[in-house]
Amino acid sequence: MRLPVTLFFLAVGVLAQAQDANKPAFLQGHQGPRIGFGMATQSNGQLFGNTSNLLLGPIIGWHFEAPVHPQVSIMPEVLWMTKGFVVRNQAQATRSRSTFRYLEVPLGVKVSTDKAADGMYLLVGPSFGYFLSGRYQNWLNGELIQDVKYDLGSSQKRFQVSGMVGMGMEGDKWSFDVRAQTSVTPFDQLQRVQNVVYALTVAYRIAGKKPPEKDPEEER
Repeated sequence: MRLPVTLFFLAVGVLAQAQDANKPAFLQGHQGPRIGFGMATQSNGQLFGNTSNLLLGPIIGWHFEAPVHPQVSIMPEVLWMTKGFVVRNQAQATRSRSTFRYLEVPLGVKVSTDKAADGMYLLVGPSFGYFLSGRYQNWLNGELIQDVKYDLGSSQKRFQVSGMVGMGMEGDKWSFDVRAQTSVTPFDQLQRVQNVVYALTVAYRIAGKKPPEKDPEEER
């Protein structure tokens, strides 16, 4: 657990240094904390092909924007995210919950729909996850009868690659977005199920700027 936490703060420190005015334009973008909540489930490989009920969980992390064009930015993030699923059986009065904690590193491409500094944007890109911890819990008639932590000592499935899409709105200091991601490497090799997360996040934007548009007169 110490290694992922150390890597997180190391990444934040490196990104903070990128605000130096002497840095290239693409390293002078916005950055800041991002928080939100996700609704996790598992599917048969499709975004809305859910095979179980939704599991709510927090999303906490840091984001950074590296502008490469007035309307395009590369947006890497470091997020602590919950994946998993819930299964309910009303007839048998049972409920089970599988919770997976991930250190997630999305590498998004953010495309603004307008040349103005703020407004609506689209988000797409891969996301790389590292399985930190997991727990399985089972209830019968509202009473917890099983609570088991995952043994990750010999696990060969700690890393997971996902695809992410989303859209949002940004202002001078704040932005929010809705996004969905599904893994493309199966979480379970036998059942071939994928981890899916639907999320709503809010970010505080510290400093930064977009590269200015070139004046057509200057290009002549």
